[in-house]
Amino acid sequence: MRLLLIWTLVSGLLFGLAEFGEPMDDLLLAIRNKAREHNASGQAVVVGIDNLAQQEVGDWPWKADRYATMIENLGDAGAKRIFFDFPINGLKHDPGTPRLIEALKNHSGKVYLAAAFSDDDATGKRIPLIPPHEARRFAHLVNTNVWINGYNIVWSGRYSNRVGDLVVPSIGSVMSGIRGGVEEEFPIDYSIAMDSIPYISASEILRGDAVLSRVQGHDIIIGTNANGAGNRYSVPGHGPSASVFVAALAAETLLAGAPGTYGWWVPFLLALIVTTLMMRVSRTPPLILGMLVLLPTCALGLPLLLESYGHYTAIMPATVLMLGSMGHLAWQLHRQRFDERGMVNEVSGHPNLNALRAAGTETQDGLIAARIHNYAEAATALPAAAEKDLVEQIILRLSLGNGGCKVYQGDEGIFMWLVPAASINNVGDQLAGLSAIFRSPANVSGRLIDLGIAFGVDADPGRSIQSRMSSALLACQEAQNAGEHWRVYDPTKLEATEWRVTMLGELDAAIDNGEVWVAFQPKLDLLSGDICGAEALVRWTHPEKGPINPEEFITAAERHDRIEKLTEHVLNRAVQVAATLNKGGRKFDMAVNLSPRLIGHANLKPMVVQTLRRHGLPAERLILEITETAAMSSAESAMQELRDLRGIGLQLSIDDYGTGFSTLDYLKRCPATELKIDRSFVRMLVSSRSDRIMVNSTIELAHSLGEEVVAEGVEDNETLQLLGQMGCDKAQGYLIGRPMPYEALVDYLADYSPAKAA
Repeated sequence: MRLLLIWTLVSGLLFGLAEFGEPMDDLLLAIRNKAREHNASGQAVVVGIDNLAQQEVGDWPWKADRYATMIENLGDAGAKRIFFDFPINGLKHDPGTPRLIEALKNHSGKVYLAAAFSDDDATGKRIPLIPPHEARRFAHLVNTNVWINGYNIVWSGRYSNRVGDLVVPSIGSVMSGIRGGVEEEFPIDYSIAMDSIPYISASEILRGDAVLSRVQGHDIIIGTNANGAGNRYSVPGHGPSASVFVAALAAETLLAGAPGTYGWWVPFLLALIVTTLMMRVSRTPPLILGMLVLLPTCALGLPLLLESYGHYTAIMPATVLMLGSMGHLAWQLHRQRFDERGMVNEVSGHPNLNALRAAGTETQDGLIAARIHNYAEAATALPAAAEKDLVEQIILRLSLGNGGCKVYQGDEGIFMWLVPAASINNVGDQLAGLSAIFRSPANVSGRLIDLGIAFGVDADPGRSIQSRMSSALLACQEAQNAGEHWRVYDPTKLEATEWRVTMLGELDAAIDNGEVWVAFQPKLDLLSGDICGAEALVRWTHPEKGPINPEEFITAAERHDRIEKLTEHVLNRAVQVAATLNKGGRKFDMAVNLSPRLIGHANLKPMVVQTLRRHGLPAERLILEITETAAMSSAESAMQELRDLRGIGLQLSIDDYGTGFSTLDYLKRCPATELKIDRSFVRMLVSSRSDRIMVNSTIELAHSLGEEVVAEGVEDNETLQLLGQMGCDKAQGYLIGRPMPYEALVDYLADYSPAKAA
């Protein structure tokens, strides 16, 4: 959360330094302008060259004699000063220029001509636009340049600008008498209602209509106000307006006094101080409500008050800081309340295991866990509202028997408490007493509920509370499985537990670095006496633990859906070896065990097909082995996929046959090409008449279905000969060959001869 607060501070600074908040500041300023809208003083009167004037005189720009007429008529009407908002160009070649100069002479000192500049896009230099010397003899100069933002809005004016070698004041500066630095800006007060500025059409001035009362003693600003004539800008709250009105508003702003401006950092520092103090004082809902009141006050009320007195500032950086601080406080409050709710069981209101984790972080006390085996059944049998009563009775019994220790409630009938370290070794009597208490049924809503309970103890304070809670629960489970009342967790089991937990994580890395490899156990063709193939068996040689039992890691991989990568690794190596052995003209089959989890898996068939293509092995040389139990439990869709695999040419074998409960109908539908008789029947073949009958009938049944039979677990010659007499097709076992690495298999095949088998 501290990081969030830092980012809030950084965001506020970025809003100020990079002016990210300027558009929002402008929007808020426009809103505040509307709130304090007022009329103009009326000192500045706009004379507009509008559509009516153009209809009577002609399109603008006009000849100099028209401006001369306007100056004469306005001067005679008693205008205080006359300002032109646009440069009068082309006077050197205008035949009316002498008359204009004469008019300027007659009203010397009252007329202000525009002196502006334009930027040369090619050179980036300013090109001055200054009236000729003859005109300047009898007139003053004013600058009319403005600067717009990306929205074509002129937010500020300037006291003066440099035009060529001259420093020329703006209309507003001259009209108000307020001077400032060269290119020093001041904010234009757009809260002045534009329609309150006195306006006269230039056509009235040219006609010499009676305008004495509207002109006398006023400052006149002459500018364009016709469609397509002169510049137009967006005026906040008014829409597109002629530049002459922007000049008039700038003049009205200064007529009210020089506006003061404060940098964004002033309110930002103020907001930083206020929020810091408030956050140090408290972190409660009233504080957040206080900030909710403070925020609009600072964002709207305070600037509104300041602007009423001619003081302007940017408040978005400060607003961002305050919003972020409020969010920080609100989130902290939410987390605090969430954590508090997370410490209590929703049903009973008692402290839960989260509260135990918090209380037992640094404890050296012993930990006891109690688990009600049939809690789910008991809670289900009761009305919904009665579960709380059930929990209350359980906790009451536990509290009476544990010496008043605080009991923490978990889910599904789990309860825990801490026992002083000094008495943990003598806890047996306490738990025996608790077991006796729970032999009496609990009376809940008029129903007698029998509660089965077991206890687990963790007396090792050297581990984290979370780990100890798990250990105590494991001891609970062990006690229940053993039919005991309680059991103490044995720390010596920790290493084995840690290995089971980390084994799958290490398995993926072991596949990649070569610790997991494939062994091959030869299979004998009983008719020809040749080695006809092998079964691929996965092995894992751990660098520290040595060989890992395949059943251990294969079962874990299946249980946690990690078997696909392991199967792909074995399949790839097995097909690679088979392809190499088949290149010399030998017909050598390779059998690969298929996990039940992969039957019906969408990636199975593509994985098999791509592996066969990668190594160039004919499909009929690959045998996929599935256990009898897995094959029988396969859904019809999975059975169809087995048929699809059979359809591409590979063979299917039912492994461990005899351990399941296959029916004749199932064997008829299953697309298997081979049955593998389980070693439990083969091992007793010589000594057990029933096993001989079972094996012999299986061989006959498989042959009648067009399938071959493989006997696994052959370890002596007598069993091998008996299988041959029964017509068994193939045999596999330690007598023929143990599982071996590929290099050993190559040597084995090179040295093997049918005579050795005999």
